Amino acid sequence: MSDQLPIRILIVDDQRSIRDLCAAVGQGLGLVCYKAENAEQALQRLEFGVPDVVLADTGIGKGLEFLAEVKKRSPFTEVALMSASGTIESAVEAMRLGAYDFVVKPFRVDRLRLTLNRMVEKVRLVRENELLRARLQCETQPGSAPLLPCTDLEQLKRLTVQQVFERVGGDPEQAQKLLGISRATMYRKIKRYGIQTRKTRQKLPKPEIRGPAECERGPAERVILLSQS
Repeated sequence: MSDQLPIRILIVDDQRSIRDLCAAVGQGLGLVCYKAENAEQALQRLEFGVPDVVLADTGIGKGLEFLAEVKKRSPFTEVALMSASGTIESAVEAMRLGAYDFVVKPFRVDRLRLTLNRMVEKVRLVRENELLRARLQCETQPGSAPLLPCTDLEQLKRLTVQQVFERVGGDPEQAQKLLGISRATMYRKIKRYGIQTRKTRQKLPKPEIRGPAECERGPAERVILLSQS
C-alpha cells in the first residue's frame, strides 16, 4: 500500500543551528519540517495540526512535561528527545512517558537519520494499519459506512470520535476523558465532525415506526479497533 500523505516533523530546540541541521536531515528523508524555539511555541504549533514526528531538546523549558503533553494530545505521534546532559534516569523516564528514543548530543548525522527513519517507518505502519481496519469496517458493515470513503487520517479521526461518543452514550465529559483531550479541543471536534451529544440527541424528533423489512436495514453498530495505547 502506498502512503500518499506526507509525514510531518516538528523540531524543537533553542539553538537555531541544531534546528536547521535536523530540518535538513528531515527534508532529505522527504519529511515536511516545522521548527519551534521552545515548548511554548511548539504547543501553539500543535493547535494548528499535530505532527507525526517530534524531535525535541529536553532543555526547551519543560522537557519531559512537553513529551507527556504531546503524547496526551496525540498518542500516535512519535517523539524523540535530545539532550547534551542525558542520564540513564532521564532516558528511562522519557521512555516510560512514551518517547521513541533518547538522542544524546552531540550526535552524528547518520545516527539522527537512522532514528528518524525508524520513527517514520513506525508512523507509516501504524497509519496503514488504521486505514486497513477502517476500510475493513466499511466493507463488512456497509450500514455503518460513512458518506465519504475511508481514505485518510482525518476520516479516521472523525470515525474514532464518533465511536467514542457512541460508547459513552453521547456524554461529552466521558468522551473527553477517553480521548485524552482538553475541553476546548473536544468541543471543536464536536462542531467540526457534527457529533451528536446527549443534549442534542434529546432534542431530536422521535423516529417513525417502520415495518420489519425496513428495520432490518438499520445501521449496524460501529466498531473501530484502535491500537492506541
